[in-house]
Amino acid sequence: MAPQRFQEEYLKWAEYALDYDWWEYVEEGFREDVRPFGVTIGPNDMHFSLSYSQGDYAAFTGRIDIAEYMQAKGWDVEYPALYLAVTDCGDYATVSDRWSGARVSYDGACIGNTYPDGVFKNLEQGAWDELIDEQYYAASLEDELQSYVDEVCNNLYRMLRDEYEHLTSEEAFIDSCECNEITFEIEGETNETFA
Repeated sequence: MAPQRFQEEYLKWAEYALDYDWWEYVEEGFREDVRPFGVTIGPNDMHFSLSYSQGDYAAFTGRIDIAEYMQAKGWDVEYPALYLAVTDCGDYATVSDRWSGARVSYDGACIGNTYPDGVFKNLEQGAWDELIDEQYYAASLEDELQSYVDEVCNNLYRMLRDEYEHLTSEEAFIDSCECNEITFEIEGETNETFA
């Protein structure tokens, strides 16, 4: 097949090749990857733009269970009092989808709202509150969670972009033609496939 004809047919195919929700597989894998870190995302709560412009992004709306996140990072050992406090309070952060990415909000509800627990159960309330404050600020949880969400959203964007490029590649076009036994007639010659 002449290169020009190949390019014409390929461009026509690429325009309509992805007329289905091709991103669902990537999104499902992403949900599985972030779940051990306490991240919960609703079924239609991931959004992205792949226009190959400066405004491209991937983001999600959801929540992060702080105790699960801390445990996944090993912070239940590094900040044990804070871990007990967020577990007791059921603390979570919300993640909201913005046009340019995802934004984390966490208000530290456990601060001043828990009692000494576990190995700290005999600690005076004032000392416990101070310890929680100290570990909360040392962990810098809201900044840490934002960095984590930024990183995973960047990974999601790359995975979506790579999947899109793979599914619309010339190789995918050739595979599609071969699977469907599509041939093209070149003027003055017999039919031939892309293979």
